[in-house]
Amino acid sequence: MISGTVTATRPLVTEPATTVETILTISVERQRDKGAPTTVEVREQGGVVSVAQVRSDFEGKLGRKLTSEELAETVDYSFNGIAHARVGDRVLVVVADDASVQSEGAYVSLARLVRGDAAGGLAKASSTKFTWPGEVPNPAWESEVDVEPLMQ
Repeated sequence: MISGTVTATRPLVTEPATTVETILTISVERQRDKGAPTTVEVREQGGVVSVAQVRSDFEGKLGRKLTSEELAETVDYSFNGIAHARVGDRVLVVVADDASVQSEGAYVSLARLVRGDAAGGLAKASSTKFTWPGEVPNPAWESEVDVEPLMQ
């Protein structure tokens, strides 16, 4: 469990299945593991990439070569309508160790929530409250989460 600010994002495309992910660099403000790093990289599904980066997907489906204009366009790989993280977002991220990267501070996002005052949804008085960036993944789940009990 990590709470902090997104300081950088970068898309990552892996082949052969054309998996699009975004690497979030997060400056950690709070975390459950007191001995963990103060800056982490978290890999999450989706991202905005150029068509050139996922060329094989489009050319395979269209059955033709793409033009240079088409290759310069961008495509948004999003999941369940969840907005992508942006630099400056205050986030609460539930993470697991990233087995594909053998280094301290490399994680995979299991869930990401956004702090209300950063997203414009809650007053600054509620600075420990985080909300889902899109639809709540499960209707039985709370739409707002307080970070305090989670960090103890």
